[in-house]
Amino acid sequence: MGVTSVPKYWAAPIAILVTMSSGTPMLSCRHDVPAPDRRVVITVDDLPFATELYRKDKVTLKRMTKRLLDTTRAQGAPVIGFVNEAKLERKNLLNTDRVDLLRMWVAAGGDLGNHTYSHVDLHKVDAKRFIDEIVRGEASTRSVLSEAGRPLEYFRHPFLHTGRDPATRTAVETALARRGYRVAPVTIDNYDYIYARAYEHALRQNDEVLAQQIGKDYVEYMIRYFRFYERTSRDLLGYELPQILLIHANVLNADYLGALLDRVRERGYRFIDLDEALTDPAYGSKDDYFGPGGITWLHRWALTRKMDPSFYDGEPEVDQYVARLAAE
Repeated sequence: MGVTSVPKYWAAPIAILVTMSSGTPMLSCRHDVPAPDRRVVITVDDLPFATELYRKDKVTLKRMTKRLLDTTRAQGAPVIGFVNEAKLERKNLLNTDRVDLLRMWVAAGGDLGNHTYSHVDLHKVDAKRFIDEIVRGEASTRSVLSEAGRPLEYFRHPFLHTGRDPATRTAVETALARRGYRVAPVTIDNYDYIYARAYEHALRQNDEVLAQQIGKDYVEYMIRYFRFYERTSRDLLGYELPQILLIHANVLNADYLGALLDRVRERGYRFIDLDEALTDPAYGSKDDYFGPGGITWLHRWALTRKMDPSFYDGEPEVDQYVARLAAE
């Protein structure tokens, strides 16, 4: 996924020509065309937190986790968080406060998945090292789920890197299957973490006005991404598949996820879980992508089908002032 220039994709009514009694043609909107069956899964990466500003502040981390979960519960949105278990440790010892953050997810009805122990990059290590990270990254997560009588079922690749060659991918997929995992794809990827860095910059400066502006612009940016991938799905598949949204466990999403999900609901979406989304046949599409980028499954399928380069045009761009603040 790359940051590119941004045309805005607005939903347009389907129009047909009708004739007035005078014989003059005019445009009229069709009302018999069914609305798309819009569904989306909310997935959150890098649990228990993806924040630099508050990583040592257990009170804020607990408050952040509670706000995320209160929002998804109020919206009736199933949610799954993907855990990096290295973040459960402090000074190489398991930190019970951080494990309790995972228990909060399960108690609130959320699910948990494996995101490797230390967010290792499969494009930089061999399959054996990566598989070791999978195994090492599941102990506490599996234990917390087991306490609630639930299995650990899903795995997500860090950076969405699934292997630079078929042999590596096959080795990892085989290991995942043997351990009872299903891969959690992504169809709506984005740069929420850049907005989150800028947001934390504003909070660090005690600039409430700037923080609110970043939050507002973040929501608008994310809606542009929804439009982009709605169009991508229609152009590739002929319909809008159940989307899988990737965001991160940060303070920005704790504060603005509610506003974002309100806007998503206004676009006609229902919130579903991964199990339901993956019943769509599109998720069984052939994926021959072995390139360097961490890209969505929609774009993997498009590359496999050798779509024209123009197909990928129009990905939304991060607001320039946000990118600048994040770099600071």
